[in-house]
Amino acid sequence: MPGHFTFYCNKIENGLAFFDEVEAKHAIQVLRYSVGDEVHCTNGLGLHMRGVIESANKTGFQARITESIAVERPAELHLLMAILKAGDRMEWACEKITELGATSLTLFQSDHGERGKVNIERMKKVALSAMKQSHGAWLPNIEVRTFKETVELFDTLDSKYIAYCGDSEKSDMTSLRLPSAIMIGPEGDFSVKEMEMAQRLGWKSLDLGKQILRTETAVVAVAAALRLR
Repeated sequence: MPGHFTFYCNKIENGLAFFDEVEAKHAIQVLRYSVGDEVHCTNGLGLHMRGVIESANKTGFQARITESIAVERPAELHLLMAILKAGDRMEWACEKITELGATSLTLFQSDHGERGKVNIERMKKVALSAMKQSHGAWLPNIEVRTFKETVELFDTLDSKYIAYCGDSEKSDMTSLRLPSAIMIGPEGDFSVKEMEMAQRLGWKSLDLGKQILRTETAVVAVAAALRLR
């Protein structure tokens, strides 16, 4: 039997886990799983499962579930990142925060940011691959919003911070606790207008230290600092 891989099932019905053509290509054609082999999988919604493959072809395969384990969702960690011109940098950040168990990733256009486009379907595929690779059970929610919509999120969450390079009273990373929402701006920093809007809505300024980090580095650093304590 092939080694230990985690696959993504897109449907569970009557004790069967269903896998689409993409998963079939990986499992059946590349890794040579076959009928009778045990398979490990997740639905991305908190279930880890084991099953035995009952049928398979190029368009998909099905496995009879033999064990299902509910995985508790990690404490909420919402990351909000300014859109970058380079899509590969955003994808790298998406991959790493998924491995670190982020709850969501919201991408927004900032006044001083680069003008870039987000391929949201590509980002979701990156997150799915990262979840499988790290044997996770929860997919982060990924979406694109305006800056105004972004700062209006999490109105009931007390712990929400905006990383700001300008002068203001700031919290440091040691004071952060989960659940939290952390907003990371562009390398040109947030505009005064954006900061005033965020602060009116309860976002606190956050100091990430003396070293200037690229946007995607800051996002991953924050996720690692909070998850790996």
